[in-house]
Amino acid sequence: MDEFLSSTLVKLNNNSFNELNLIIGNESCDLDSAISAIVYATYLYWQHNQVKCKVCTKAYRDGTLVKDDVFVPILNVDRADYELKTEVAYLLKKKGISASNLVFRDDHNLQELINNSKSKVVLVDHHVLAKKDEFLAPFVTEIIDHRPLDKSKWTYKEDTRSTIEIVGSCATLVAQRIKDLSSLVAKDVDFFKAYPICGELLHATIILDTVNFSKEVNKATPHDEDIIQFLESVIKPADYNAERQRILDTLVEARKDVSNLSAAQLLKKDVKIVGNVLVPSFPILVKEFLDRPSALEAVTEALSRKNCDVALLLGMDLTGGLKRDTAIYAPKSPEKAVKLGEYLLQWRTPDLQLQADKASCIYYQQLNLSASRKQYISPVTQWIQTSN
Repeated sequence: MDEFLSSTLVKLNNNSFNELNLIIGNESCDLDSAISAIVYATYLYWQHNQVKCKVCTKAYRDGTLVKDDVFVPILNVDRADYELKTEVAYLLKKKGISASNLVFRDDHNLQELINNSKSKVVLVDHHVLAKKDEFLAPFVTEIIDHRPLDKSKWTYKEDTRSTIEIVGSCATLVAQRIKDLSSLVAKDVDFFKAYPICGELLHATIILDTVNFSKEVNKATPHDEDIIQFLESVIKPADYNAERQRILDTLVEARKDVSNLSAAQLLKKDVKIVGNVLVPSFPILVKEFLDRPSALEAVTEALSRKNCDVALLLGMDLTGGLKRDTAIYAPKSPEKAVKLGEYLLQWRTPDLQLQADKASCIYYQQLNLSASRKQYISPVTQWIQTSN
């Protein structure tokens, strides 16, 4: 697989390709986003060669006479921030994938690349483009996402293919799509046998996203379970349950290994922007984050840098059982923090079960342990709309 990534990088850097296919994850670049992009790009490359080998001459197949298409997974984060994605860096390194063979957001000017090439774009793990990415919309041919469908900014072409289903992990939908498409050109397991690392990457991602199908977290769906069983039928671990738990433990440990990160770096580790609200998610409790030196100063600086008014901080800790908390901070507009807090307390779909506590900003313990950042997006979006 590292060979595919390195050869792709050479083709991209040398402008030695016919059609450019970009597979782009969301701007948080968490494990689900990164792995979905890398694996689906690898699959599209494999599929392209399966079809090409059946219809083309050898001279075309080996690329000696005609430039071939290129399939580029984009990790939607600057290269300098890759070290902040501790679980992503850990898993890819463990699977023998070098960071030097990955393509990061700031490695190329994507707008120039697309405008100067025959291009297609696949979005994975998101379907609402950030403002800086809106130029991609006319080139999007496929979307794979596990968030609730949001048509408010749907500007894609009518023939854009979309797979949007609420499941525990986008990796589940990527695996299903690969399984379905593979059966059209070969057997549904052939790709995963050709690239066994891809099956292992998807399997590990689903385990982490669903917290090993935890009933307490309540993110997993029957579709996630079906795909895990399919992947395990290919991977064939010696002890299925033990292997799942081992994967979860190692990835959780890698994700929470943030002792060397400053408050400012933690704010960049896993962040989304919803309107004018900065929504970072931490692998530690917010209360622990706030105890770090200059934590609120770092939040103020991040708000200014991202041109946001309010920060909604979300924390999670799996040590000794799942715990969640949240805080709202708006140094220049404290009344907005109060109003957003009141709005979230009244929100019922789902009820976030926030319990007020005392801190240097508006702080809550979150008793609804299954409500992750996805469940905050709707109330924050609606609050922004009602505030304007």
